[in-house]
Amino acid sequence: MDALKNVITSIVPMSDEEYSLMLPIINKIEVKKDKDLLLQGEICRHIYFIESGFFRMFYVDFRGNEINSRFVKSNDFLVDFASFITQKNAHYSCRAMEDSTVISLEYEKVEALYNCCPNWSKFGRLIAESAYLIIIERQEMLHFQTPEERYKTILKKEPYLFQMVSQNQLSSYIGIKPESLSRLRKRMIGK
Repeated sequence: MDALKNVITSIVPMSDEEYSLMLPIINKIEVKKDKDLLLQGEICRHIYFIESGFFRMFYVDFRGNEINSRFVKSNDFLVDFASFITQKNAHYSCRAMEDSTVISLEYEKVEALYNCCPNWSKFGRLIAESAYLIIIERQEMLHFQTPEERYKTILKKEPYLFQMVSQNQLSSYIGIKPESLSRLRKRMIGK
């Protein structure tokens, strides 16, 4: 729980009293590898903090292909934010890629926390802004970068992915076919 406190107070400094307002509303959950915290089409009723472990967010397209949109590691938050704030059906599934421990906060309780304390309200706004920027950066990467530029961006910003995910998952995340990723890797090594 120290990791959660460190992350929260690095975003918004708050007193121990303000931080302790959250303690009664959290639940710690053990999640086994390949278990889903959220399925596409369900309503996202929780925001999760990854205490340990690794998750992927993905959707299934109209052809039945799983398309990875985000990978989330320890000390980060996991949520289908659009579904969470609107309480409408999620576009994404969230699946554990290894045995994990997460801290869960329920929507109604998070909303009450935001309403009871200005620092928690500020925290909620900053987390929403961060989630928005993650979505925009990904969208702009897919729209405005070549596959080679995307590969370099991932290598620079998320190098751990090259050890933690399969080639199929990585190619889906970069937005190319697995065989194109193989050719791209060979070309990059040759440079």
